[in-house]
Amino acid sequence: MEQKQIIEVIAKSLSIPSSEIGYTTSLLNEIGVDSIEMVKLCRDLIKTFKCTLEVSEIKEADTIEKLFCRIRENKMAS
Repeated sequence: MEQKQIIEVIAKSLSIPSSEIGYTTSLLNEIGVDSIEMVKLCRDLIKTFKCTLEVSEIKEADTIEKLFCRIRENKMAS
């Protein structure tokens, strides 16, 4: 799993160009992900990376870089 893969999943899930997403992009403040989009994104990340993840964890991580670390940690714990 690479950070680039997470960016691709986020771009597809939110229907935005991956070029608008960087490693330090804030999902909440810069992209403006709302609660419905957050649930869909969470489902897409779980399905793609076969990990456990809560919406609250995505909100807490907020950036792609931190989200990558959270997903990696969750996969290692599983």
